[in-house]
Amino acid sequence: MNIIPVYRDTGEKLFENGNSIYINNIIEGSEPHLHAHEFIEISYVASGSGVHILGDKEYRVNKGDLFLINYHIPHEFRSFQPSDAEPINVYNCVFKPEFIDINLLDYKDFKDVIQYLSFRSIFSLNPDNVDDLKLSEGENPALENIYKKMLKEFTAKEDGYIELLRVYLIELLIQIFRSMKASIHKKTDMMSHHASLMEQSIQYLKSNYKVNVKLSELASLSFLSPTYYCKLFKDYTGVTISEYIQKLRIEEACNLLMTTDLKVIAVAQKIGYSDIKHFNEVFKKLTGTTPSAYKKSH
Repeated sequence: MNIIPVYRDTGEKLFENGNSIYINNIIEGSEPHLHAHEFIEISYVASGSGVHILGDKEYRVNKGDLFLINYHIPHEFRSFQPSDAEPINVYNCVFKPEFIDINLLDYKDFKDVIQYLSFRSIFSLNPDNVDDLKLSEGENPALENIYKKMLKEFTAKEDGYIELLRVYLIELLIQIFRSMKASIHKKTDMMSHHASLMEQSIQYLKSNYKVNVKLSELASLSFLSPTYYCKLFKDYTGVTISEYIQKLRIEEACNLLMTTDLKVIAVAQKIGYSDIKHFNEVFKKLTGTTPSAYKKSH
């Protein structure tokens, strides 16, 4: 997808008195306004629904969604066309990394910010997993409260507000890192759960490969839909369910041909093939030779 921003925002009109931070709360319209900018933006959806175009992706937006937009990434929030749907209400925190620490002056990517900040070691996050990020955990009062505090300070501009904004920004980043860490752990736990289910399936197939196992039965044993089950199985084993069953059957056929006096047709029937022609085809496909030749050579 070739995405061309309508305009590029350098931040010059947003940042005041050399302080590279800006906070606002806006209602997004439905008109296109794709743009890119030379700063980091962290946006929190306080209410409403619509879409967010971010790079080459388009996300459905709902209350509680948080987006991290890096330098030079085209994006736009867009409420749905006039309807009963509530328009998107977004809190935006835009800043340059040097606002946090002057040593970040030449840093242009959120990954670099994570690399530099000392509390990265606390969360042990891999910056390679951090890119134009979306976090969706539903309503998040803690995050929204930080934005409200920041907007209040930024609007009132009382003595010391810049220092407080810096503190609140770090608080916001820590909350985001906590959410990211929880999300990574959740994905890891889910992967472990899926691996356990697939191992159970493999053991079941090893015990029942001689009969015609139905996909619906396998999926129901794992409490998954057949389509999703097939995807997980192939991701885990590298082959489809039917290919895996063929492999188990032919391995047992090889064992029987080597260790017994059973004829080829009897071996085929014993491992679940009623069609001897089909058995011969599958056997040759997986071993490179016919069952008869295999028995003679062994």
